[in-house]
Amino acid sequence: MPTAQLTTRPYADADAEAVTDLLNEVDIAAGGQPANDVDETRAVIDSIVRDVARDTRVVVTGDGEIVAVGLVPTPPPGGFRVDLVGGVRPLWYGRGLGRELLDWQVERAREIHQAVAPQARWAVHADVLAGNDPAIRLYRRFGFTAVRHWFEMVADTSGDAGARAVAAPLPEGLALVPYSPGFGNDLYAAHMTAFEDHWGYQRRPEDEWRRLTVESATFLPALSRLALAGNRVAGYCLAYTDPQPHRVYVGHVGTSREWRRRGVASALLGAVLAAAGNAGAEEVVLNVDASSPTGAVGVYERAGFEVDSRGVTYALTLESRTAID
Repeated sequence: MPTAQLTTRPYADADAEAVTDLLNEVDIAAGGQPANDVDETRAVIDSIVRDVARDTRVVVTGDGEIVAVGLVPTPPPGGFRVDLVGGVRPLWYGRGLGRELLDWQVERAREIHQAVAPQARWAVHADVLAGNDPAIRLYRRFGFTAVRHWFEMVADTSGDAGARAVAAPLPEGLALVPYSPGFGNDLYAAHMTAFEDHWGYQRRPEDEWRRLTVESATFLPALSRLALAGNRVAGYCLAYTDPQPHRVYVGHVGTSREWRRRGVASALLGAVLAAAGNAGAEEVVLNVDASSPTGAVGVYERAGFEVDSRGVTYALTLESRTAID
């Protein structure tokens, strides 16, 4: 179909399923697994896309099929990172849609930067699976450079593997409990503190963080676990539904600094793996920074996770107005 027959408009809530399917098609074509959920798509739009009319774009055929999508979220207050979301349906590769979409996304990111924090140094980030050669070539053409590598890791919780998933012992002074809403405020504070020294950290307002995590339709409180020191959260492992029903997705694992390197994360992971296996899940999946300063990759490997796919974060710097002047 000629591109002249395509139209462009902002995202609408009725697009959630089609947009999610498109993003999953992109991942599958690059050799990955479908990692996007309809509820997660809606949560991203509702919580971190500030102006749907100006910060979203879908490309639609005359028959109503969405063949490309782009989102430009705004960083949280004091943040510095614009995390682009988007892609082109693989059957439509090679027609210039990706170039036009990325050009718009970068320009829109510059406009948001100038409107929100022109004196600050920002960056535009785009995550891509290592097998997505068309997207990688496009990012490089626009001046993006690879700044970080990450892994998707998978643990088997089916059959005998699931039966063997037993929680490692917690350090003395801690108690392991399922998540409950009463710990929500302290969990937020623990998460913000635990990730302060992580690459790319941005502190989000609590209401925004909650909508993306414990108030998300994908959150699985019964499979999530907290490590408590008295009534304070010392560590946590939060589980979510996955687009593939035989999987559970671990979206957040963290340990407060004073309890690190004492086996807290291993105990939490073991408990979640056991709970997921008992609930009928065949696999548990998570994403991890390949250069995590906490040694997370090794922790996950010891818990039974193996690398399933690899990805790269590409970045483009948005200079401050002072630097430009």
